[in-house]
Amino acid sequence: MIKLHKIQFVINPKSGVKRKLQLVDQLKRELKPEIQFAIHFTEGPGHATDLAKEAVKQGADAVVAVGGDGSVNEVGKALINTKVALGIIPMGSGNGFARHLKIPLKLDEAIERIMAFKTKTIDTASIDGQAFLATAGLGFDAQVGWKFANFGRRGFLSYMQVTTQEFFNFKPKTYHLEIDGERIETEAFLVNFANAGQYGNNAWIAPSASLSDGKLNVCILEQFPSHLAPDIIFKLFNKQIEKSKYYKVIQAKEIKVKQAEQYHMDGEPRRSLKEMTIKVVPRSLKVVV
Repeated sequence: MIKLHKIQFVINPKSGVKRKLQLVDQLKRELKPEIQFAIHFTEGPGHATDLAKEAVKQGADAVVAVGGDGSVNEVGKALINTKVALGIIPMGSGNGFARHLKIPLKLDEAIERIMAFKTKTIDTASIDGQAFLATAGLGFDAQVGWKFANFGRRGFLSYMQVTTQEFFNFKPKTYHLEIDGERIETEAFLVNFANAGQYGNNAWIAPSASLSDGKLNVCILEQFPSHLAPDIIFKLFNKQIEKSKYYKVIQAKEIKVKQAEQYHMDGEPRRSLKEMTIKVVPRSLKVVV
């Protein structure tokens, strides 16, 4: 087993500042004396990636993202195809990637996982060369991602408020996809490209997705009658969405989308004015589990 000697913690202070300052004190108490460590707070978008890249240059064994899926994405993409492991202390709104990996949400238990330093190598994915770790998507979940990013408050209740508001305003769109060379046209409520299984908060958009099968799950949720919304939501939170007749999944290595417009990557909103290409990147990231 590889031992942990040098580690860097990257903390997103955007929310829960007091709790994260308590975490710093806890880390200083619990880290073993022989472990070299550094703790950095991010100062804006992209800073976590820069910090992680610098940690790679300095020979770190692991870089630990302290935050939500956006923070995990920023740190993780700097570690792809390196020997440096991604650690996660989940402190975000949804923590979808950490939940898929069954990383504890309790601080002390998450720290114990980091200290045990058991790792596995997983797949990642990319859109036009930009990496994501868990999910990316078009349609309704992209719309929610954009609205939530500008909502002003984080947390599960705020997310559900945005989701409910947007549900009654959202209009399905027609998407032109090329999935491993096969062209598909579909009118859909959402199209999701899943490496991991869930958005966060145990909402499973791709229950059968695997982080180590060398493929993405292309999840298409077709328009459904509004009175079935409670049933769809129930199925999402109970890992049963694949049983819905309005849902289909196609496994693929490469997908092209024409005129995607707005989309999200690990919950972070993006825009594209051209055809975009989504690819799986097999066995490209070492994570602490």
